[in-house]
Amino acid sequence: MLITSFGGVQQREKAIAERKRAEEAKQRLIGRDPLGIRTKQFDLREIDANRSYLIQQLLHELEAEIQAELALASEAGVEKVNWLEAQRQAILTLVESKKTNTGGEGDEQSLVLPSILPTSPDFDPILFLTLAHRDTSYKELFDSTSRLSRKTDTQVERLQSLVRDNFELFIKCSEGIDVFAENESKSGGHDNAMEKLNHRFQKLDELAEACSEEARKSFKPLLDNANEVRKVQSALAVLQRVAPLMQVPGLMRQHIENASFSSVVKAYRKVLVIDKDHSDVDLLRYVRIKAGEAAQDARHDLELILADESSSASSLLDAVRDLGELLELLEQDRDHRGGTSKETNVPGTPRSRGQSGRTTKAGTFTIDRHVICVRDYSPALGCLLLQTTHFRSLVEKAIANAETSTERLFRGEGPDSSNSEMKPDNDDKRNSDAAENSSSSQRSRDKRWKYETLDTRVSATARAVSLAKNWLPRLIQIGMATQEAEKRRVVRLSRKSSKDSTGATDDNNDENNVLSASYVFNSMVRPSLMLLVQHAAFCSLGCANQGSKYRLDATFGKTSPEKLRTLLQSPLPPTQTAKCALELAELAETIQESNESMFSIRLLDEDGEESKSAYSSPLEGCYKLASDAITMIERRVCIYSFDACARKCAMSASGSGTFDGDSLLQCVQKLSDLTLPDKCTSEVEKGCVLVVQKICEGLTNYVKDRSDAARLRVVAECADALNTTIVDVVREVSYLTNDQSDRLESNLSEIISGLEGEMFDVFLESVKQSVASYASLGLIESDDKSESGKMEEATPFPPYLAGSFLAIVRCRAQVERALREATVRRSEGMTYQFLALQTASDGVVQNICHELRAKLNIIPPSKADTYSIHVLFLINTLKKYLSDEILSLAADTKRMLVTKASAGGRKTGNLLGDGPEGLTALENLERLGRVYVMCLGD
Repeated sequence: MLITSFGGVQQREKAIAERKRAEEAKQRLIGRDPLGIRTKQFDLREIDANRSYLIQQLLHELEAEIQAELALASEAGVEKVNWLEAQRQAILTLVESKKTNTGGEGDEQSLVLPSILPTSPDFDPILFLTLAHRDTSYKELFDSTSRLSRKTDTQVERLQSLVRDNFELFIKCSEGIDVFAENESKSGGHDNAMEKLNHRFQKLDELAEACSEEARKSFKPLLDNANEVRKVQSALAVLQRVAPLMQVPGLMRQHIENASFSSVVKAYRKVLVIDKDHSDVDLLRYVRIKAGEAAQDARHDLELILADESSSASSLLDAVRDLGELLELLEQDRDHRGGTSKETNVPGTPRSRGQSGRTTKAGTFTIDRHVICVRDYSPALGCLLLQTTHFRSLVEKAIANAETSTERLFRGEGPDSSNSEMKPDNDDKRNSDAAENSSSSQRSRDKRWKYETLDTRVSATARAVSLAKNWLPRLIQIGMATQEAEKRRVVRLSRKSSKDSTGATDDNNDENNVLSASYVFNSMVRPSLMLLVQHAAFCSLGCANQGSKYRLDATFGKTSPEKLRTLLQSPLPPTQTAKCALELAELAETIQESNESMFSIRLLDEDGEESKSAYSSPLEGCYKLASDAITMIERRVCIYSFDACARKCAMSASGSGTFDGDSLLQCVQKLSDLTLPDKCTSEVEKGCVLVVQKICEGLTNYVKDRSDAARLRVVAECADALNTTIVDVVREVSYLTNDQSDRLESNLSEIISGLEGEMFDVFLESVKQSVASYASLGLIESDDKSESGKMEEATPFPPYLAGSFLAIVRCRAQVERALREATVRRSEGMTYQFLALQTASDGVVQNICHELRAKLNIIPPSKADTYSIHVLFLINTLKKYLSDEILSLAADTKRMLVTKASAGGRKTGNLLGDGPEGLTALENLERLGRVYVMCLGD
């Protein structure tokens, strides 16, 4: 009995001690860091008790750090200041959100912070991290979160949870067993009591086993289902973790259909983490295999894009980039599997057999007669080879199409003539009548096929220029991408050789045999482009200009009939030549831009750098040929333009007598669109001279069978051209030819001045002839009778003086009507009006003086004095316009008349009459002079 009670006491003491130890362990766990980061001298309960103080201390520390960082903000920047300020604002926001009212209305709020103990109901994780782990890095926090996860599905943890939840019940059961044992011992012996107790325990155990067996039988399906569910859940969890990898093959197929190959490369990079050869999961190996097949299909589609002539330059460059990245991934896959095999060992798909059929190597394309395997080269170089081959093929097709079109036109329009030459003489006689009836229609057909052939040449030029404009920039961009790829290859090989000097020797030798972008442009692009430029030049020019040092070779039609070959080698008409000149200018501009870009595509040295030696662009010869062609065709444009302008101006000059200088000026201005005007200086100068010559010839034809008014009109037009139009034309030509036309103005002025001088001289000669008839003295009386009576019968004005003045005024009116009063004759520096009046005045005075000299012997002394006064009157009135020679002649004539009058014994100067008669005669002369002055406007 005592032993039993002592055992019960011991059990109770053990239970109490166990409970105490469990409570102490629980308290120790509460005080520890649940994340396991802070272990030394750390008690979470102490921090929880002083959390308000620690919050305030933390705010003060942040303020101090912010002030310290602000002092260094000028050197270190404000990034850390902003970071500290963000922490402070976050803590203040947390504190403000936890304030609660402790009194009535109007009372201040008190700070009640939540607990940071994980076992507390009001646990706040943000406050916990703020106080306990403010300085902890994100990596440490992320790694320590695994401690928070618990595996509640194990039996040990279930038993522990069961013991914790029912610990008090287990203690009571233990005490009840002891009490039951004591009661049994009081009622019977100790041995019997123990036996009964053991018997009862056995029954209880049997009942428990029976219940357990029944429960096992009843709940077996449920437990089995639970096990299956647990397995399914585990499998689903695994599938969720590998779901991104499982979806990769399908995503790659979708991206291939959408032509988004960069996304294909990104997706394929994900599955490379799967070890296809050593992975234990069949599903992952299957995913890896399917992703590899999709990658091979994407590779094939990218190769098709590289081989497509209709692909844009941007799509080609994107395809080159994506294919390069995909090949690197495939290379990594082979290296990972430890393989060193070539492309033939890589499993392919039906799509990757290439374009030429099943028997050819994958990635092989046939373009006309050229077979290229893109997999033998790098993606950029393979793309360059394929696109260059397309360009070469298109050039050949363009030339062949031009030849086919011209021959078809020739055959379609001239079969009768070719057949008639092959017929015998009898057939010719039999069909002679039909040939005569159809001669007119045959001529029209001949003209039509010639016109169509010329149009075909223009169309062929436009197609050639369009081909160069579309393909040259495209090839240059691909070449630059190839050059960059070559640089990367050389650098990669140098690094590889530095790491493995023995194993990299053979690979390096193989890589050195790869073609380069510079070689492709020199051996393939340059000959094709040269042929294309020659074709465009031949179609637009036909033959070189006369006296030109350039040689123009025919690109097609060499074996054509003579009639067609002659038409192909003849120059185009002006309108079509102008169209081809614009096309060739665009061609030269495209080649020039491409030639400038070619300096970035050079041969590389051993270090992968561009060779610094003298570099000659492979397109330099093409650009020179295009420039020569432009020079020739623009010279023709100049010739045609000035020829048309000359015909137009000649018609205008001969029809209306106008010097159409505006048309010449417009013609020169239109030539400003020329690409190389400085090389057309000679043609421009000769054209201007030709136009002016044709105008002068037209003006000469205009004045034929016309009066002096027409000549004065021509003189006026020439004077206006010399003073205005020619100056403008010379200025425009100077701008056009870059001041290379030094003698143009003098040549043009010489031609126009020659015509102007000729016309004006003829007019002056006609003036002299006309004034001669007005200045005739008439009959001279030989006696000296009844002078006073004759004076009374005389007219108010001497007839020859009045007629002479009338002729001078008429000449002035003619000149004034045709020419402006201030118009100056450039050759003499005097106005045309002054020269005409001078000629008329000289003619009047000269004719009067010569006639007086001739009749001096029959002039009576009384008349001699009168004539001397008339000559003096002429000298005084016309001295402004008289030349020195005529003045001298008039003065000598006056002296001779005075001498004649003195020899007759008469007093000179009074023969006009004494008294009123003489005064009236003087007044009449003065009136005549005033009328003359008034008419002349002097």
